[in-house]
Amino acid sequence: MRIKGLDAARGVAIVFVVFGHVWRGLDGQHLIDARLFETIDRAVYLFHMPVFFLISGMLFKAPEKLRDGRLKSGLARSALNLLWPMCLWAWIEGCVHLLTGAGNKGRISPFEVLSYPFPPKSVFWFLLALFLFQAAAMVLRGRLAAAAIALGSMAAVVLAQPQGLTGQIVQHAPFFFAGVLVGSRWLENGLPLAACLAAFLLAEGVAWALAVSPFDTVPAYLCGFVACVGFLGICLKGSALVRKLGERTMPIYLTHIIFAAGMRVVLTRFGVKDVAVVVLVSTVAGVGLPLILFAVSKRFGLAGVLGFEPLRRRRAVAAAAVSAG
Repeated sequence: MRIKGLDAARGVAIVFVVFGHVWRGLDGQHLIDARLFETIDRAVYLFHMPVFFLISGMLFKAPEKLRDGRLKSGLARSALNLLWPMCLWAWIEGCVHLLTGAGNKGRISPFEVLSYPFPPKSVFWFLLALFLFQAAAMVLRGRLAAAAIALGSMAAVVLAQPQGLTGQIVQHAPFFFAGVLVGSRWLENGLPLAACLAAFLLAEGVAWALAVSPFDTVPAYLCGFVACVGFLGICLKGSALVRKLGERTMPIYLTHIIFAAGMRVVLTRFGVKDVAVVVLVSTVAGVGLPLILFAVSKRFGLAGVLGFEPLRRRRAVAAAAVSAG
């Protein structure tokens, strides 16, 4: 059974993802008060990426059997749908940096463009992490394995404090495997809105009071999990428009940096100093322009090739057309 509320949650969360990157870009230009930046940045990053991993785990279905090449086909499908978009759009983003000199380090060399996906930069670490989590869930099957990975990765973060790409991946593993453990059936009847709103605000308040930096301590994880569950409960009754947005998170995630950052740079170079205006217009561009690009790609049958939707859908449609003929 498809829980449409999860699409609504993803729709709201992807807007926060775009906002978060616009917000950090403005901080990089020193346009935001440091205390205000840190407060909002911590509040958003407490839940907006963790909830994507949690939902991904909740909806993940491993092959029922590992025989007959099902594990191999499952891994290949996951790699195709996650690693291909990661590489393609990392190369495209690298080309943008090459041509415009944009980005934190300015213009890069052609060789750096070629190697841009390795290791993943910018937002593309999420796709590598999700592939690794799915692969682990296919190989190490069962609730006991999921619980062990969730607790083990949390312990590794708290005790070892891994940094960089490894740190990002390990930090978010508990959310995916917690999602595998709990599944989605408990959301079918919804959650009490008032309690979820209170839980979300309480988690954010405690995280702010403790000045936690997601994720480095057990209290930080507790706040993160409570915030995610509260966020899901708040979003489950989202409108049809928000649910449609949630069905199109991949094209937004893959391309929003180009559009949102481009709009932010244009506005600030033209002298727009009102932070609220820059944030609003850049966030709208980071959500709306990828949707237009997705619609155009669908029109020309390129959505799968561009990584905006699973390639298997194209094969399934073709097979259905052949059988119907």
